[in-house]
Amino acid sequence: MQIENKPLQFSSGSFCFKGRRIIIIRSFCNHDIAVQRAIYIWYGDNANEQTALRFYLYLLRDKTNEIYLINSTEICERYGASVEGQPIFHTGQIDQEILRAFSGNNKENKPLSDNKQIQFQQEWEKLTETKDVLRVWKDNEIQAVPEDHYDSLILETLEKLHDQQGMKDFIKTGSVLGEIVDRIDVDIDLFYLEYRIRHFVYSGVLELKGIPKSMIHYSVKLR
Repeated sequence: MQIENKPLQFSSGSFCFKGRRIIIIRSFCNHDIAVQRAIYIWYGDNANEQTALRFYLYLLRDKTNEIYLINSTEICERYGASVEGQPIFHTGQIDQEILRAFSGNNKENKPLSDNKQIQFQQEWEKLTETKDVLRVWKDNEIQAVPEDHYDSLILETLEKLHDQQGMKDFIKTGSVLGEIVDRIDVDIDLFYLEYRIRHFVYSGVLELKGIPKSMIHYSVKLR
């Protein structure tokens, strides 16, 4: 077995817009990759991974390797996979052993066509020209939405949790975020939701108890 002939596996679930991670990915994609090595890119049906998919394909635009795309969301739906009974939207939710099993059962997958690869590259270039703060995956495309897109959901969730308390009291921010995730059937970035909760604190909509260095270190309640 020649190690250099083994396929390369990328997971869009590991993608983030932080400088060091992007530098590492960009450096790796710019290195020589033997043309006989197939490249597999895993991605899910969420804005983060769909954006990452286009970014990877843009970086690989000069490579002649065969590229295979594996949609982890579709595969999980096909085989009925879930995490604690909840649907899987993000590749990072899937255990590595399960990913390997899925990979072995995906033999019918065909290489990405040149035209499709160019389309993804052009979509990435268009994304880089925008200044959108928040994007969602809807109707099989990346869509920009207002910064306050989830604000009403956050406030409604807090009202519901206060009703359950009987007497309004502080609630751990992590509990609020967990309740939001349970309420809706889409993938949401918890860090973005926490950013909006902090916005409500700083704008006077919510009261704060604790030190907001992470979602487990402080609590909030409606004023």
